[in-house]
Amino acid sequence: MLFIIGMDKQHEHLMPLLETHCHRCGEVTQWHLWKEIEKASLFFIPVWRFAPDYLLVCEQCHDPVKLPREFGKALLEVGNHNDANQAELEALIDKEQHRSRIRP
Repeated sequence: MLFIIGMDKQHEHLMPLLETHCHRCGEVTQWHLWKEIEKASLFFIPVWRFAPDYLLVCEQCHDPVKLPREFGKALLEVGNHNDANQAELEALIDKEQHRSRIRP
């Protein structure tokens, strides 16, 4: 018996989120919030949708930074864009980009 199964990722642009420095391209640029959805299919029919991941993506070089799922959901709520969130996002970007430089 033959089964044709596959995985597919879809990306959805949600909103521009903040403007800060990107260590990869060296520019102060806009960062956008994206949602990444992974789906499993059987005979080309989607049968399972996994929980979405949220990414911050640099507008210039398109470097992605994965956000914790709950934090990504919280950013979508109206009026949840405050200075504390912006400071946390900048810290996540710095941490992730510096960690990716150290990897061999």
